[in-house]
Amino acid sequence: MWVTDRDPAVRDLLAEVFAEGESLTPTELEARLADGERPEGLVIDGTQLLELPARLRRSVLGLPRVLICTGVSLAALPAGLVTGAGVAVLGKPFCVEDLEAAVDWLRGTRAGSVRPAMSGSTA
Repeated sequence: MWVTDRDPAVRDLLAEVFAEGESLTPTELEARLADGERPEGLVIDGTQLLELPARLRRSVLGLPRVLICTGVSLAALPAGLVTGAGVAVLGKPFCVEDLEAAVDWLRGTRAGSVRPAMSGSTA
């Protein structure tokens, strides 16, 4: 599993929560994706995802599990971005309970594999 976020403090927090994951800077993520590497799961900042070239963004959204952490409201995200079965959104700022649910979903341990709902900021 890979963990990335444009904000180093958020990236460090997420890397701590997903201890089994590998923390990557946005530049490292883009380089690995361009080299054809694919993780089983990815935690990514929403703006960072949107800034990826289209072919890499499609590749990311095709991964088995993608958790998009964003401060942007769900309605403001491009149509179709979060429609895949393996894609979930966690709104920033998020509460501990929502983060725990997202962790369980990403690891495949949440009952019924229900995707976490959008939470946090809608600004």
